[in-house]
Amino acid sequence: MPVITVNWWQGSDRQARRELVAGITEVVARVSGCPDDAVTVIVRDATLDHWGRDGRRADESRPARG
Repeated sequence: MPVITVNWWQGSDRQARRELVAGITEVVARVSGCPDDAVTVIVRDATLDHWGRDGRRADESRPARG
């Protein structure tokens, strides 16, 4: 029963999230040999000011979306 957690920047729409979950589920089920309904995908949105990279907050290194 694989559980996959994806952390990504906030701002993606429902369709993007739907495609992400479907794609991850397909790959994990195929590679692990388990049925699709055994795969759990958790998507966590992080605001840019709660994400650090290269010693800086992400909102300081690239323009915020939206």
